[in-house]
Amino acid sequence: MVPLDTAGVRGYLVHAYTASTLLFVSLAMQWIVEERYQLALLAMAATVIIDATDGALARHYRVTETAAGIQGDLLDNIVDFLSYVALPALFLLHADMLLAPATLWVSLVMFASAFGFSRTDAKIAGKGFFVGFPSYWNIVVFYLWMLGTGPLFNTALILVLASAVLVPLRFLYVTRLSRWRTLHFLLGGLWGLACLLALLLGEGQLQDLLLYASLGYVAFYLVHSLIEDARDRAHSAGKVK
Repeated sequence: MVPLDTAGVRGYLVHAYTASTLLFVSLAMQWIVEERYQLALLAMAATVIIDATDGALARHYRVTETAAGIQGDLLDNIVDFLSYVALPALFLLHADMLLAPATLWVSLVMFASAFGFSRTDAKIAGKGFFVGFPSYWNIVVFYLWMLGTGPLFNTALILVLASAVLVPLRFLYVTRLSRWRTLHFLLGGLWGLACLLALLLGEGQLQDLLLYASLGYVAFYLVHSLIEDARDRAHSAGKVK
């Protein structure tokens, strides 16, 4: 067996960092079953932090070259499907957040997301887009649970978003943006901090203020995605002419 050099060790450590998401997925599953939903959401927040940082580490340490024994994209997709889709699905079911038959609605979410993850054009990294709603179900579940919305609203929203996974609308792939990336990193950091503080605080006016303030970035992300999508399509159409 050929010993690993330093670069190889670092590369495999990055893969291990990505896979460490599964520890928090397991913890969240346990806490969901135990109806400790606040702790489950904290564990889900940890999976988001890992996902937001492992890509930059992978590129910095060139894992496709230094740790080629692991297919990083495949590992990332497996981990992301569990943390962004399967885990929130369990939360929706166990917390009784949907209309009956809840299993049907959740299965539609997982069906759509499975196809979304499998698309060959799921990520247009060169232009900084995801194609279709990028299955941010953990974030959806966070807001539905924290805001205490009812089963009718919850069911309607997840069906709309499940449909949006399969349509050709494009959403910003923030870490691959050529423009506006710093702004999104700053706003996204503030958004994450607001969400975390809201989760840690008890019910009250400050929690509500933080939650609704954090929705400002969600709205900005969605509107900016639509604007950049329309701008890129218009630019591409102009080139064709």
